[in-house]
Amino acid sequence: MYRELYHAGPRAEQAPPEERRAILEQVATQPLLDTMLKGIAALRAGGRVTWGQPVLHTYDVQVHGDRAALHDCQDARKAGQADDRTGKRLTHGMPATHMVAALVKEADGEWRVAKVDQLEQPCSPAA
Repeated sequence: MYRELYHAGPRAEQAPPEERRAILEQVATQPLLDTMLKGIAALRAGGRVTWGQPVLHTYDVQVHGDRAALHDCQDARKAGQADDRTGKRLTHGMPATHMVAALVKEADGEWRVAKVDQLEQPCSPAA
């Protein structure tokens, strides 16, 4: 589900505002769901879109009942923000971006991402 989050985000970003929640609800739950919706609205209001996809290197996956956590050492150099009108790439990510995600198994039996945090310290994909 964590990997799918990175595909659903751009789909929601390109969808009309009234369709975004339904797209994201498949992979995200609160508080991440509202955070993503607000982020997409702000991005689009600023005339920006995302481009590319980070390369995910997940590790240290821990499952405890209906909760799970994982670490990801992303290489986000081939992803960032672009001008919506011109397509000009304005930003790009960094290598060794250390992300930590919390997932929950909801009442429907599906796992969804509840939170994603970026740690300040870089990581190693071999970690």
